[in-house]
Amino acid sequence: MTTRNMTAAAGNAGGQTRPRPAPFMVWGERVDPDGDPRLIESATGARTAVPRFDDRTAERILAGPPADLAAVPLQEIVTFLNRAGQLWKNGEYARRRLYLRELKRLHGYSDKMAETEADLISATLRSHAQMHDMVAVELGHRAVLDRWIPREDAEVRAFPRGTSVHVLPGNVPYSTTVSLLRALITKNAAVLKYSAGEPATALALAQSFCDVDPEHPVTRSVCAVFWERDCPQGRRVLGAADVICAWGGAEAVTAALRACSPEGVVVPFGPRRSMTVVGRNADLARASRGIAHDASMYEQRACFSTHQVFTDGDPEALAAGIERELMFYADLLPRTAVTADEAAQVSLEAAAQRFLGSSVRGGSWGTVIIAPPGRVVELPTARTVFVHPVADLREVYGWVDAAVQTVGMAPWSLVHEHRDELARRGVCRFVEAGLSPLFRLGGTHDGLQPLVLMTRMVAVEAPRADYGKNGVAPVDQSEFLEHSRLRDLLV
Repeated sequence: MTTRNMTAAAGNAGGQTRPRPAPFMVWGERVDPDGDPRLIESATGARTAVPRFDDRTAERILAGPPADLAAVPLQEIVTFLNRAGQLWKNGEYARRRLYLRELKRLHGYSDKMAETEADLISATLRSHAQMHDMVAVELGHRAVLDRWIPREDAEVRAFPRGTSVHVLPGNVPYSTTVSLLRALITKNAAVLKYSAGEPATALALAQSFCDVDPEHPVTRSVCAVFWERDCPQGRRVLGAADVICAWGGAEAVTAALRACSPEGVVVPFGPRRSMTVVGRNADLARASRGIAHDASMYEQRACFSTHQVFTDGDPEALAAGIERELMFYADLLPRTAVTADEAAQVSLEAAAQRFLGSSVRGGSWGTVIIAPPGRVVELPTARTVFVHPVADLREVYGWVDAAVQTVGMAPWSLVHEHRDELARRGVCRFVEAGLSPLFRLGGTHDGLQPLVLMTRMVAVEAPRADYGKNGVAPVDQSEFLEHSRLRDLLV
């Protein structure tokens, strides 16, 4: 399907005569649109009718969840999520089937891409061992949310901050699953404020929890709602949040920072870009396949999607390999419908590059452009890959700043040579080319460990009778002052 046809298909997807109605979910209870719903629209033009976020809805959220998730053992929360994941694993599960239709309607997803997204939800909710490991890696012990854990001269325990509000993006549906999972395994109530273009995931997850058990504390600790950015009731909810996870553009993150109370915490996942570095000794077939994968997932709309490839090898051979693999991916993972704006951006950049003398390869599978990095005007999506020839891979350093999230490497041995300098310049994450959409256990997200920011670590410190391993006498600070023995406190 050509870009023009995909854009037309997207418009048809949103051209229904009647917007699809969708409810809010407020602490496990359904709120349907009334006679005066708000119409929201996705990038493809698909419209959805949702309730208006009014004072009554805000008050219900501000009153807090009817369940105390903090009192629920982590293993029970994990077990509940696993049960929900088992539902999502079933291809005949009605909620999943409706979700697939919504992804195609709202985003123009192909059948394969929609199925992949639903499979990601299922796999994530069923990853019970990894949930415990995430807690252990980021918070120090997998049981630290349930009991006091000895740590040197203290016992520590992690407590949830309380209510988390998640300002969700419209470009990557899976972000909703990740953000909600982090809230629940840290025992925080979660208010999912979905975007106008992506109501499907938040609503589907909240409603699937009701299918498992409508009265379970997890179900009763989740909301899925929408409000406009300038909505005063929405600002009240943000202002009362104990933690705000803000995804999306700079404007969304800035709005969250402005609305957050002095006692609250903002976990920012702002706009970033990613790239790949290919050495002259790389296996070009493997590197090209990896680059095509990283550029095809989510049509480069994700922060981890690669847009630029720097190489000190043969740029023509690499560009030909990427072109070949993008053609392969056009069948393996059929393209998502691009919006009119995305199609225009690709066309304008390709035309500008041809005018500047760059080599441009384009087709229904995507676009590959060979050009010096300084010639790039902007970075389009829709599987558009720039190949930048450099004499020395250290030239990449000059094109890296704090906006770079992920750098893919091929061959992998390059990471040991370049990671220190690239990290100093702002890079958050290094992966082997082809693995950028896969976040490994123990890694970071935009340089952060989110679970740390979503919890309060409380300490019970040892009494005076406990000398500590550096002490040779009871810890009596009054005596130390009285007899001038403070210098003997630590030996």
